[in-house]
Amino acid sequence: MDERSRNYATALYELCDAENRQETLRAFTALMEDLEKEPELKRMLSSYNLTLQEKRDLIDGIYGKKHPELPHFVSFIKVVCDHHRTASLPAIYSCYRTLVYGDLGVKEGYAYSAERLTKKQLSDIETAIGRKIGSQVSLTNIVDHKLLGGVKVAVDGKTFDGTLASALQGLRRELKGGTPQ
Repeated sequence: MDERSRNYATALYELCDAENRQETLRAFTALMEDLEKEPELKRMLSSYNLTLQEKRDLIDGIYGKKHPELPHFVSFIKVVCDHHRTASLPAIYSCYRTLVYGDLGVKEGYAYSAERLTKKQLSDIETAIGRKIGSQVSLTNIVDHKLLGGVKVAVDGKTFDGTLASALQGLRRELKGGTPQ
């Protein structure tokens, strides 16, 4: 994470009241999903062919209408675009999410899987791991095509390995006369 991204994230965090930081995080999450689903939107916000006003109008037309209760967030997106930092939005988002989760005591981690997990699957895994470690958990899904199946979770310095390779390794030890783990 670069210092500039941390500075942008910290500025947004400090702009928001404690009550609306979570709502801003939800709006920021939706923005990141929009940018992933709509490459044309990402291209337009990054374009040097559009004037700053055209970009600002586009942002108002989409996010000003979606989030009229979050004027700081909408202004923030405009500032990021004005300064041609659209490519930094994922890093800024990650920093902002870490700041908000720190307030809430949420542990961040990663769920590695052979295929993309659905929101429901990821939510179920977050709930199960949260029970195990006694804290709320937020996981980012990372697709690792080297995995045969199952899921490996890394959170708060701990690894929970439910992959097929791990199960096969345990079976191999058991067949060789060792004890399963």
